[in-house]
Amino acid sequence: MLDSTKKKRRPISLFVLAMMSTAVVVGLEGMPEVGSFGLPLIIYYAIFTLVFFLPVGLVAAELGVGWPHDGGVYRWIREALGERWAFVGVWCQWLQILIWYPTVLAVCAVSVAYAIDPALKDVGIFMVGISLAVFWSATLFNFRGLHFSGWVTTSLLYAGTLLPVALAIALAAWWVGSGHESAIPLSWGGMVPKFDSIGEIVGITAIFSFLSGLEVNAVHFRHVERPQRSIPLSLLFSGLLVLGISIFGALSVAVLVPIEKIDLAAGTLQVFEYVLDPLGVGWIVKVLAILALAGMAGHIMVWVIGPTESLRVAADDGLIPPIFQRTTPGGAPRNVMLLQAIIVSLLCLLMLFFDLNRIFYMLTIASAQVYLVMYLLMFISVIVLRHTKPDVPRSFVIPGGRIGLWLVAGGGGVTALAGIMVMFYPPSTEDMSMEGNICTVILLLAFIVFIGLPLLLFQFRNPNWGRDARMPGVDETKSAWKRAD
Repeated sequence: MLDSTKKKRRPISLFVLAMMSTAVVVGLEGMPEVGSFGLPLIIYYAIFTLVFFLPVGLVAAELGVGWPHDGGVYRWIREALGERWAFVGVWCQWLQILIWYPTVLAVCAVSVAYAIDPALKDVGIFMVGISLAVFWSATLFNFRGLHFSGWVTTSLLYAGTLLPVALAIALAAWWVGSGHESAIPLSWGGMVPKFDSIGEIVGITAIFSFLSGLEVNAVHFRHVERPQRSIPLSLLFSGLLVLGISIFGALSVAVLVPIEKIDLAAGTLQVFEYVLDPLGVGWIVKVLAILALAGMAGHIMVWVIGPTESLRVAADDGLIPPIFQRTTPGGAPRNVMLLQAIIVSLLCLLMLFFDLNRIFYMLTIASAQVYLVMYLLMFISVIVLRHTKPDVPRSFVIPGGRIGLWLVAGGGGVTALAGIMVMFYPPSTEDMSMEGNICTVILLLAFIVFIGLPLLLFQFRNPNWGRDARMPGVDETKSAWKRAD
């Protein structure tokens, strides 16, 4: 039986929202890959911040305070472009995270292996078993509802992400300060990027994935204390924290671990093993492995409920079958989360048959492409809504009037479109290359299928699936997806 009422949710504080936004973006899984870029990663992050990360934060802030309702990105795109493209947007958000889950779960499994026996990271059954246990645990935790999982996520972020990264940074500083040789040249000249081929640029675009997600917690903006103040401030605070952790954490990997030895699944644990084992205190790595597992679990917990909540709102509108409207007593979208867990479980089985480093790259690129489609729709939506619904109260707007709007949102849209196109080329970096056209063909076919599916499914929507259309006293001839808020 569908829920006809929902328990009133306790409001989310600015602090919890900021920590959740940080936990969405920051993860240990991206630091080895970014660290493989060497010292130029500082320039790369500066560029991506200017043309992508900052526009995403500004756009999410304006749309979040203007439409702080359930649904997040789905609601924003629906208001501007209609439900067809809103469904495509939320589908892309959800699909990219499905593709991404196996990579972050592999990091969780490696963390458990380091805590027990590092050799276990080469045992496929062990990796899959731990991955499934972590993901199903994160799913069940979120059944308790957002307020509970929000504080759990905040605690795990401190213990499992901030602490290990801070220690990794300290170790790198001590290593260099003690006269040891850095694995990368530490000079101003070493910061200059070298773009020898289009493949090099494609490899660098992986940063898109590691600076994405600020908008995910928009599904919870409706439940924030004083949203007009809290939403922009939380995005600003979390954005600064994300950049600091990402840049210095990746640099610690680059300084301590030679590029040819970087294991993309080992995370910052490789840094600790590389430095602490020779010092005779390798046992500390096991402790840090447990903390890293906790941090990655918190990272996963935020993602588990964010996009699924948007899909639940789409189900309320009648775009997908009503079975996906069902929620737990805590308000979590139960059946969408269960479907997600089943799909992720199947995807994790890939770790039994493929090289993890190569899978990491392919999944990162594929997920980034799909995600950029959603961002393109989001950038277009803020421009459309500024012109079509200028009277909607917004306590925060992108600075600079219409010129500022077009520079920020228009520039972000062009960046997203360029990123999608460039990623069809095979990557070629120092630690990974993919020769031939097979990579391009696979990515192109996957992209067509991924974007075509929601457009196809939209044709089979049913007005009677909408929650309002089936409630007593509501005109059943009224299309659920045409109703006003």
